[in-house]
Amino acid sequence: MQMIVHQHVSNFADWKAAFDKDDEARRNAGLTVLQVWKDADSDTHAFVLLEVNDRDKAQQWIDRSNALAADDGGTVTSSSAYFLKTS
Repeated sequence: MQMIVHQHVSNFADWKAAFDKDDEARRNAGLTVLQVWKDADSDTHAFVLLEVNDRDKAQQWIDRSNALAADDGGTVTSSSAYFLKTS
């Protein structure tokens, strides 16, 4: 299963630095980063594709990330996450 996350961010470079620092928390949640994209026309949109090894832990990571602005250095203004299965 994969998860795609779209985040509105204040600044992509600042967000990416904070995102990289959160690597251990993602790994502990059973998440592996497959790809990170920046909107080609905006510095305020980030997209991340992750491999999900444990959906419950992944959901806990989402909930924790949404609750703790310090995790993203205060760079995320809103976030959406979608669990995906290949059909």
